[in-house]
Amino acid sequence: MANKILIYGANGYTGKLITQEAKAKGVKVEIAGRNEEAIKALAKETDYPFHIIELAETNKLEQLLTDFDTVIHCAGPFSETAIPMVEACLKSKTHYLDITGEIWVFEDIMKYHEQAKASGIVLMPGVGFDVVPTDCLAGYLKEKLPSGNSLELAFVGSKTGMSRGTAVTMAKNISKGGFIRENGELKNVPLAYEVKEFKFSHRNQWCMTIPWGDLMTSYHQTQIPNIKVFSGASLKMIKKIKKYRGLKFLLGIGWIQKLVRNKIENSVTGPNEENLQSGKTYVLGKIMDDAGNSFSAELITPEAYFLTAKTAINSALKLENANLNGYLTPSQAFGVDFILEFEKVERIERA
Repeated sequence: MANKILIYGANGYTGKLITQEAKAKGVKVEIAGRNEEAIKALAKETDYPFHIIELAETNKLEQLLTDFDTVIHCAGPFSETAIPMVEACLKSKTHYLDITGEIWVFEDIMKYHEQAKASGIVLMPGVGFDVVPTDCLAGYLKEKLPSGNSLELAFVGSKTGMSRGTAVTMAKNISKGGFIRENGELKNVPLAYEVKEFKFSHRNQWCMTIPWGDLMTSYHQTQIPNIKVFSGASLKMIKKIKKYRGLKFLLGIGWIQKLVRNKIENSVTGPNEENLQSGKTYVLGKIMDDAGNSFSAELITPEAYFLTAKTAINSALKLENANLNGYLTPSQAFGVDFILEFEKVERIERA
């Protein structure tokens, strides 16, 4: 019997892209979410069966999931939504995939590793741009230099925007500051803690450290103890972040969070169709060891959200014939060349 896939949060920006990708590939899925009007509209557009359900409806959710082999969870912020879905999946014996990039969500889900093995299911957060390309690149670099104990990852998009869900997640977590991994431990650092210029294949770009999921996933799969992740940013933006980072505690206050969230929900929509189709994302990686050896490579991929739709659906499909269980990163499950299975993805070894 074919792998039955449920897309939860299908009406959100990225969830809708994933649903449309499934339709384009001829993959039979069902969709679900709590927004009845939006889910019904998407079901009418795609002719997919639908379910209206809230994560808080625990028994109803578990019962629904028993009919599916895999759920692609797209409803963020995942710090609020991931664990209820994971716990339902453990009881229903349904593989769990999501598209989070939040550090602490990866850590929280890792704690269910033994329970997932016992249930015979896979827990695989981060099957979108967060973190498939960087996870595959980190594993590839570790294979090239097994003695490596320091890793730098950096990425920048040529034409990209931010979805409403991503913006809400960033606003929710900004009060926590930045993070790097140092000597095997997560270290809390200021926002834009380190700033440096990277030479991508299309241009030089200033980048700043960010609290990206690979601080968890790359460490989990490679055990590299020192990891920094950088994202492209203008010097003007970096200057603003440094200027206001002392006020980050304000975004931890409930009523201010609510104001920011409302503003985001009324103004942020995500990349437009032209940028989705024509945009590119560039990912650089460098691994180093104590002897002064290093190895670098670059990935060139389609636009981040465009790629997410493809990696999420393909991850779900690949689980159909895979004898896997427990917590896994994408490259642990599918190999470091998984990212190369997608059109218009190129990996270049750098001098």
